[in-house]
Amino acid sequence: RKEPTATVSYYTPTIKALLAAFLDAHPEIDRDRVYVGGCSAGGYMTMNMVLQFRGFFRAAFPTCEFYLDSKITDEQIEFLSGYPIFFTYAENDTTVNPKKSSEATIARIRERGSDKLRASVYPDVHDKSGRFFGIDGGAHQYDGHESWIYVLNNDNGVFDWLSSFPPSPDVLEKDRQAE
Repeated sequence: RKEPTATVSYYTPTIKALLAAFLDAHPEIDRDRVYVGGCSAGGYMTMNMVLQFRGFFRAAFPTCEFYLDSKITDEQIEFLSGYPIFFTYAENDTTVNPKKSSEATIARIRERGSDKLRASVYPDVHDKSGRFFGIDGGAHQYDGHESWIYVLNNDNGVFDWLSSFPPSPDVLEKDRQAE
């Protein structure tokens, strides 16, 4: 297998510096519970940040991400197989081909036997609220790329999953001292 070429974004160092400055300005934020997530190009940046700054984020939730699996090395897959990550995408996404991004990456992580991987794969994206209807009277069908609707509505439980990570020992100690 040919070694892929890195896909580091031009914005990576700036975004990391911004996040670090924000955290430095807010010492009350538990550094063990800083997460990263994004949709589409934001999902690309999520993958990019996780791979470039290992240990900075506790977990990640890329959604309909466009980080080509062909650009991820075997060593990076090894890292991701031990990292808490929650992918979400729709199979009928015509903006980002999930076979070349999420689907392929998930398969490689699963091959490593990861117990930290989560994935919500939907055949399509449609209204689940019962408020929006298509011409046929059925649930409104969104573009398949809009799988972030399921994430933002917590339909796949991603926010429950994120809240399941325990706080750092330092935060627990501060809570005990405050009691």
